[in-house]
Amino acid sequence: MTQRRFLQLDVFADRPGAGNPLAVVVDAEGLDSPSMQAFAHWTNLSETIFLLPPGDGADYRVRIFTPRQELPFAGHPSVGAAWAAIDAGLVPAGRASLVQDCAA
Repeated sequence: MTQRRFLQLDVFADRPGAGNPLAVVVDAEGLDSPSMQAFAHWTNLSETIFLLPPGDGADYRVRIFTPRQELPFAGHPSVGAAWAAIDAGLVPAGRASLVQDCAA
């Protein structure tokens, strides 16, 4: 079984439990859509993101799932994805801007 890094973030918060909850799977490469959907259902949070290798011109790629469906884009998951990508070392810290590859 492949081990993957998993985080639960509180987006837009200065302390745990005060923000918008977000599940993050950092090493999502190799997971298929049904597996991502099942994991998002298991977390039972409003959104779960999966960080993947980027497409051309992007810093990282993200797929966003609710417990019931995939979303092309969502606000707090995109902010959380940027923080998680930097925290996980997928993109260098201190950048003035990031490019996210998503379905939108």
